[in-house]
Amino acid sequence: MRLRAPDDATARHLELVAEDIVGLLGAGIELHELVVDGELPDITVLRAQYQLAGVTGESSGRGQNLIEAHASLRAAIVTDRIGLGLRVLV
Repeated sequence: MRLRAPDDATARHLELVAEDIVGLLGAGIELHELVVDGELPDITVLRAQYQLAGVTGESSGRGQNLIEAHASLRAAIVTDRIGLGLRVLV
């Protein structure tokens, strides 16, 4: 898994977020990348890319800081995981 963060403190926090996201994704889904995108002013974007049975999915969350972006990403993954499962079955 690849983690990308703008600084060391954020990288350490991102490791903890990654552990949470792996648990949320569940068995059989592999987290490939977790990225903090700081290109937008006053908005933190957290993107996760994951794979199930050769099919790749991506979810993102936005917030004023990493904690809010993490919460938003968790909500997005719940919905996006359903779509990923359906794409794998089809």
